[in-house]
Amino acid sequence: MSLVPCKVCGTLNSEDAEICLSCEFPIKGRGKKDWYKWVALALALMFGLPFAIQAIQTIMHSIQTQPSSSKTQ
Repeated sequence: MSLVPCKVCGTLNSEDAEICLSCEFPIKGRGKKDWYKWVALALALMFGLPFAIQAIQTIMHSIQTQPSSSKTQ
């Protein structure tokens, strides 16, 4: 049986303990489910992708509408 430091407060606890005796944070940490990551990625794409596309279209439109800098004589 060895002692492991708490990730939050640093207190040494037994590796068999489920929570820190000082701050009551879970020793192993709070693992996130895999579907949380996929939902977060889907939401980021749903809301971020339209903004990125609009920004690219705006930049492309402004580049195309600028007059050329060549001089005509």
